[in-house]
Amino acid sequence: MISPKITILLATYNRSHLIKETLDSIIRQTYTNWECIIVDDNSTDATKDVVAEYTAKDDRFSYYLKTNAYKKGLSGTRNQGLDLASLRNTEFIHFFDDDDIMHPQKLELQMEPLLNDDSLSFTTCKYRHYYGNEELVFSLNDYDCNIEIKNNLLKDFYSGFLKLNSLGPLWKSNVILKYRFDEELVCSEERDLYLKIFLIDKIKFKGINYILFYYRKHDKSNTSNRYSDLQKNVSLYRSKLNFYNTIVLNNLWTPFLLKEMLKRYVLICFDANIYQELKKVIDKDEINLGYRKYLLKAVLSCFIGCRKFTGKFISKI
Repeated sequence: MISPKITILLATYNRSHLIKETLDSIIRQTYTNWECIIVDDNSTDATKDVVAEYTAKDDRFSYYLKTNAYKKGLSGTRNQGLDLASLRNTEFIHFFDDDDIMHPQKLELQMEPLLNDDSLSFTTCKYRHYYGNEELVFSLNDYDCNIEIKNNLLKDFYSGFLKLNSLGPLWKSNVILKYRFDEELVCSEERDLYLKIFLIDKIKFKGINYILFYYRKHDKSNTSNRYSDLQKNVSLYRSKLNFYNTIVLNNLWTPFLLKEMLKRYVLICFDANIYQELKKVIDKDEINLGYRKYLLKAVLSCFIGCRKFTGKFISKI
C-alpha cells in the first residue's frame, strides 16, 4: 500500500544561515512520502539561493515568494502555504519553521496513529529547546514536556497545561484547511488558531511521548527582531478578543468559558461592553449555573458598585 503524502508548510524569512539544517532534517525523514512547500516572506538575504540548491536536487521541495495577497509576517506566510496545499488536495499537513530541526522519525511516528485511527484529527509530540552551538544527539527520551490532557483539549490548552505549538502537530487536512491564521497578529498566531479550532471542532488527538523536534533558541528570532513590544502586546490583546468573539458568534458558552471571560474582562482588565454581554449570558437558562447564578449576580453587583465608588473617590483626590 502506498503511504499517504504529508505536505510540510515551511515559512521562511532571512534564514539563509540556518535553513540548510532544517531542510537537511526533513530530507533525513524515515517517512519518505512528503512534499515541502517553502513560502518566503520576501527575504533580503540569500535564502532564495540556498533553497534553490535543494529544489534543484530534490523535487519534493518547492519554493514560493509571498505575494501581495497576504500580509507581511508569519501568519500571512502560513496562510499562503495553506492555500497552496488546498489546491493540491493534500491529506496531511505539517507546519514547520526555518530554524528548527526534525528528529529523523518525526513524520513516521506521528503518522502511524493517524493511519490506524480515523477518529483522530492530529497527532503531536514532545520537543526540547536547543542552542545553535550544541551538537544534537537524536534521543527520543531526553526531555519531558506535557502533551497529555487531564480535563479536555480546550481547557488544558487554554490553561497552558497542554503544551502545543505550531511545529508539534501533524494534522489531517480536512480539519486544518477549514481555518486560516489571523494576519493582523504578529505573535501568538498558533494559539489564536488552535483555540478557535478547539472551540468549534470537537476533535481527538494523540500525543506521541517522544522528543521529535528541536526548537532553536537564539537572539535573532524573527518575531523579536521585526516587531516592537507595543505591536506584540496589541497582538496578544487582539488574540484574546478573537477567542471571546468566537465564543459569542458561535454561542459556545459553558460555565468554564463564562468563568474565564469574567476573570479576564471584569476582574483583570475591565471592559464595560463585554461586562454587559456577560451579564446577559448569566441570565440565559442554557448555562446551568444552578444557585451559583444568583450568588454570581450579587457578587458582580457589589463589585461594580465598589468600582464606581472607588473611581469617584480617586477623581476627588
